Amino acid sequence: MSEFGAKQEVETIDYEEFRERGGDPSVAVVDVLPATTFKHNHIPGAKNLPLAHVVELADDVLPDKSQEIITYCASFT
Repeated sequence: MSEFGAKQEVETIDYEEFRERGGDPSVAVVDVLPATTFKHNHIPGAKNLPLAHVVELADDVLPDKSQEIITYCASFT
């Protein structure tokens, strides 16, 4: 089982904080919407890790366990 299966502390950030932190190359920006949605619209540079497949795919998509991760699950404008 993936290490990502364990519950972690989750912090909610607003759009302005996302703009500040999301541009940092040491931060992984992850879209948890289905792959078809990601294909049509996503934040540039984001990785796709569909929520339905987080446990099985997290180790491949996010190999650096120490990396800060920002997830989003809605279309952006």
